[in-house]
Amino acid sequence: MDGTYSEDSIRTLEWNEHIRLRPGMYVGKLGDGSQPDDGIYVLLKEVFDNSVDEFMMGNGRIIDLNISESHVLVRDYGRGIPLGKLVDASSKMNTGAKYDSKVFKKSVGLNGVGIKAVNALSTMFRIQSFREGKSKLVEFTGGNVVNQQNIDSPGEKNGTLVEFTPDETLFGKFDYQNEYIESMVRNYTYLNTGLTIKYNGVSFTSKNGLLDLLNEQLSGKELYPPIHLKGPDIELAITHGSGYGEDYYAFVNGQHTTQGGTHLAAFREAFVRTIRDFYKKDFDASDIRTSIIAAISIRVEEPVFESQTKTKLGSRDMGPNGPSVRQFISDFIKNSFDNYLHKNPDAADAILNKILD
Repeated sequence: MDGTYSEDSIRTLEWNEHIRLRPGMYVGKLGDGSQPDDGIYVLLKEVFDNSVDEFMMGNGRIIDLNISESHVLVRDYGRGIPLGKLVDASSKMNTGAKYDSKVFKKSVGLNGVGIKAVNALSTMFRIQSFREGKSKLVEFTGGNVVNQQNIDSPGEKNGTLVEFTPDETLFGKFDYQNEYIESMVRNYTYLNTGLTIKYNGVSFTSKNGLLDLLNEQLSGKELYPPIHLKGPDIELAITHGSGYGEDYYAFVNGQHTTQGGTHLAAFREAFVRTIRDFYKKDFDASDIRTSIIAAISIRVEEPVFESQTKTKLGSRDMGPNGPSVRQFISDFIKNSFDNYLHKNPDAADAILNKILD
């Protein structure tokens, strides 16, 4: 083995070469699609998050999603990426509109990396933007441009179309599992009431947000009807079941943070404190939280996640000039949850009996 360390040892990689050499840095584990956190689902989410961000900014109420074997198509009806920047936005690292919070104030796609990773890790990546009757189409293979053209598109609605096929030389043989896709789609609709997602021709939408999510997960053994609380930048749904653990669904800016983070820690703490204050008893925290089933969603400006896969929130504050995540959630629960318990004695009694049981 030659241990020589010289100028010749130093390499400079193209943006797509680095992503393809170290894909785990961008999509986590690659997998084969048999687990919901496998890389092929991360690729899908990176594209889909951009479309959801458009909806969150008030542009486009429908997103089309079609998956056929290994081929994925996502079409939104937002503003469409500016045509002159389409190549840069999809293939130049650290290029995007989400560095300026004025354009995407509380988005989940925040660092200009995600869609480039999808591009680099796909054998075929095709992106087309439609704006005011004009469109631009760019096609890539492994992150390299193979075709681009400007097209007159009269009658086409504004928005962005993305198609891609993950590279089997990197991911191996894989399959998209319908149950994981449907779960992802449902979560998007729960977190974005008014959004309709058409997945392979079937429409998904939600009228009641996290309340719909909790009702979907409950087995009918809840101790009291789910408590649904909403405020600016926060939504909660809470009940207790018959189990012995704690079951949480935590989200930030529409991103399912399966590993929790600062928002979930703040919720667990504030929930216990509010219960103790309401009953004026120093109950053990485990007695209060045992069998809880809850969903929490917050909107954070410029969120900080602990990895590119965005499964754990690291943000300390709600925004550059906002309160801390801990204080924001604590104040909301202290006021809204306490008020609910005062106005709904049956739920308050059920919670007390559960704690004492």
